[in-house]
Order: sequence, then C-alpha cells, then structure tokens
Amino acid sequence: MQQVHGNNVVLVDRKNIGQEIPRCDGLITNDPKVTLGIKTADCLPIFIVDKKTKSIGLVHAGWRGLYKGIIGKAIFLMNKKFGVRPVDLQVFIGAHICPRHYEVKDDVSGKFEDYTGAVIKKGEKKYLDLGKVAEIQLIKVGINKKNIKADSRCTFENKVFFSYRRNHTKERNFYTLSLS
Repeated sequence: MQQVHGNNVVLVDRKNIGQEIPRCDGLITNDPKVTLGIKTADCLPIFIVDKKTKSIGLVHAGWRGLYKGIIGKAIFLMNKKFGVRPVDLQVFIGAHICPRHYEVKDDVSGKFEDYTGAVIKKGEKKYLDLGKVAEIQLIKVGINKKNIKADSRCTFENKVFFSYRRNHTKERNFYTLSLS
C-alpha cells in the first residue's frame, strides 16, 4: 500500500501481485494466492481474518484513519464483497505506540473524547490510546470482544520495532497476511 493516513480500502486479487496499490490504507482479498503487506512505525497494523468466507483484510490505522472510520469501512467492504459477518471475524492488532508515549494536542484528543478511556489526561498533557479506539470501533461494528487480540508491546519502548516518535526514523516495521 502507498499509505496516506486515510480511509481508502481496496479489494485486490492475483492481478495486483507485486504492485504497490496507490493511496490506500487498507487491503482486502479472498484470493489464496495473494499476500497482503503493510508498513508501520507507530500506527496500528490491524489483521482481519474470516475463516468461513476465507477472506482477509489488513489495515494501517493511525489517529487520522481511525477518525475517518477505516476499520468500519474495511469490514463493510469485506461484508459487501465476500459476505463476511462481523461476529465471525478474528482481529489482531499488532504492536503500536502505547498511550504513555503518544501525547496529542487538543485538536486530536477532541476527536476521541467520546471513546471511554481512550484519552488519558495527566496534568496539562493528553495522551491517546490508539488500541482502545480501535477496540471500541471493532466492537461497535459487531466484532465479538473475545475475537479481538492485541500485541501489548509498545513500538516506542521496544527497540525491536521502528518508531517514528522515538527517533524520527524513515524505517518501518513490515507485516504480511495471507490465506495460506
């Protein structure tokens, strides 16, 4: 994906193998020959799997994508194209920046005030829990909470991961997802 911190989700199949899909932050497929790929530094890599319809989705979500509803859009498109039911989906949220290191200003925190527990206030500072926002959105679209798993490692704290907030690196963590 040529990730742009938006909410565009694209259906791909074997004709797209080896291509970078322009201007999108989510990919879905039901083609067993296709491997989806994503790059992150502090944002959420979100893996969506439906064993019943044999379809998958991979989403890049920072605060902008979450605010623009990329999770719901990906699941809606998977429903429309493959007939997935949210209750059948398994979702894994990969390593991402933890709220201890994700300080945000009022313009960002204000967008998530309705997400209970997602905005953490410490004195004059505000921190955003991206994972909490994603979990709330996933549950809101019908994913069973027991079907949502998350990697608790923080990309800022754990040096095995690249983190833009830690050192402004241009390097990215690369993840893949396939049906095989």
